[in-house]
Amino acid sequence: MLTAVGAAAIAAVASLIGVTLGALVEPVKLNAARRAKLRQDRADRCAGLIEAATRARKHIIDINVIHRRRTLAEEAETDAQREIEFEDGYYTARTDMRAFYGLLVMSGPDELVEQANLLRMKEMELHRTRWELDDDKKFDREFLPTPVRQASSAFDRAIEEFALVARKHTS
Repeated sequence: MLTAVGAAAIAAVASLIGVTLGALVEPVKLNAARRAKLRQDRADRCAGLIEAATRARKHIIDINVIHRRRTLAEEAETDAQREIEFEDGYYTARTDMRAFYGLLVMSGPDELVEQANLLRMKEMELHRTRWELDDDKKFDREFLPTPVRQASSAFDRAIEEFALVARKHTS
C-alpha cells in the first residue's frame, strides 16, 4: 500500500531528478544557442562582404566605361556627377569590404579569413585595371578591354569561392 509518506517521497525524488536534469541540460542549451548566434553573425558578415564586393565590381566597371567613353569616343562624357557617384559608391563598397574583412579576421575561422583575403586581392587587381582602354583603341560598350575582362572574371570566381567556403562555415 502506498501511503501519503510514500507518495510524497516518490514526488520528492521525481522533483529532484527533474531539477538535476534541468541543471545538466541548461549548459548544453546555452552552448547550442551561443554556437547558433556565432554562425548567424558569421553568415551576416559573409553576406555583407559578398554584397560589398559585388557593388565594388559594378562600380569599377562603370568607372572604366566612363573613362573609355571620354578617352576614345567622339562624344564626351558630359555627366561628371555620374562619375563622382560611381567613385563614391566604389570607395564606399571598398570601405564596407574592409570592415567585414576585419570582423571576419576577429572571429575566424582561418580558412574563411584566407578566402576573404584572396577576394580582396582579386578586387585590387580589378581596381588596377579601371583606366584600361580598348585593345583596338575604339570605344565599344559591349566588350570590356581584355585586362578588365580577365580581372573581372577572376574577381567573380573569387566571390564564388568565398561563398562556397562561407557556406561550409555558416550552415
